[in-house]
Amino acid sequence: MTTEARREMMVGMAVLAAAALVFAYSSSGIGDRAGGPLGADGSYELTARFGQADGIAPGTPVRLAGMPVGEVVGMDLDPYYRAVVTFRIADTVELPIDSAAMINTDGLMGGKFVELEPGGALDTLAPGDSFDYTQDSVIIEDLLAKIVARAKQERGLDPSEPVGY
Repeated sequence: MTTEARREMMVGMAVLAAAALVFAYSSSGIGDRAGGPLGADGSYELTARFGQADGIAPGTPVRLAGMPVGEVVGMDLDPYYRAVVTFRIADTVELPIDSAAMINTDGLMGGKFVELEPGGALDTLAPGDSFDYTQDSVIIEDLLAKIVARAKQERGLDPSEPVGY
């Protein structure tokens, strides 16, 4: 067997061993999130209801004062067709019960994230609690359509008619 054939054989065995290790790690459950409102690492879950939650998904960052403090771990619909978003928050963060959750955009064309705005109450949200105050996601396209319609009205044009050039 030539040295090049040996080298190819060794590289092939190393790749197979690495693939076996990755498979073993992923199927072992190590690193999975714990269920329930209190995670294994001490983090806890909170929920919020939004009328419009486009742009966020599990894994979306949750920030407080611009600093990452958690992430979105689940989304569902309630019986009234509102988005129920579940966050996992670091256990070092204690939020007053009158805090708000808002869906914001990172810049004009950036990704969305959830911003937490602390309230002024002395009591804090417990694991599994829900935010009473929320602000829905702003859809940039809808905002631009309103600006264009307003500009057409100010110029004396019909906002429902397309502009022809």
